[in-house]
Amino acid sequence: MRQIFILFLLFLFACSEERIEPDPGPPSTEYYPLAVGSSWTYTVDSIVLVPSPGGTLYDTTRLEARETLLDTLRDQAGQLWYRGLREERADATQSWSPALTFAVRTDAQGVYRQEDNLEFLRLAFPLDLNRRWDGHVAFDEFRPVAVGTELLDVYAGWDYRIVEIDEPFTLSSGLLFEETLLVEQADVDNLIDFRRSFARYAKGVGPIEILIDARHTQCQVCCNGDTGSCLDLDWDVKSEKGYIISQVLQ
Repeated sequence: MRQIFILFLLFLFACSEERIEPDPGPPSTEYYPLAVGSSWTYTVDSIVLVPSPGGTLYDTTRLEARETLLDTLRDQAGQLWYRGLREERADATQSWSPALTFAVRTDAQGVYRQEDNLEFLRLAFPLDLNRRWDGHVAFDEFRPVAVGTELLDVYAGWDYRIVEIDEPFTLSSGLLFEETLLVEQADVDNLIDFRRSFARYAKGVGPIEILIDARHTQCQVCCNGDTGSCLDLDWDVKSEKGYIISQVLQ
């Protein structure tokens, strides 16, 4: 009788084990780890195109930026966000000054970032080579963005795609990472618009390099509206408005 009772208990235990399914949670965020206190410091080169009577000027600035995850909060849908602060300074001899706040979260679909009232899908799961996605589902890609004294639809035509995964890479700052992920975000080059953007992430670190090059022309300054003459000119010559931002981890 005692043996029968033990067998019955083992049977119940086995059945209860089979019914327990652990929560899988979100996919791995190895390429964008989130934790309160995490901080990244970057060298930023910013070029803004400024119209002038003599042609288009390239106004260049170099600065340092530091992004830190300060705490967490939940939105109305109960989603957990990490709230971050971006600070900037001219160089290491200066004090940090607040520049903007941002928020980052992850779920089963990917990694999201909010900044300047825009929400981006930075990474889409699963992280597979050649995976494509729309990173701007939360806003109209033709939404104008203030660039200096001009407005430009910076995000028009962007098409996110993973072009490298788990590849070693050395930044211009000299930092070497054994496993990195490269996302091509934009590759547009037509008569009036140029958009080139990419973001590189390092496993266990997060974003280590970002480039946005968004420029526009009406071929007026270079060619008095002659699009035939304008077509084959380099964008450094024919651009009339836009900006170029390069951000590299120190």
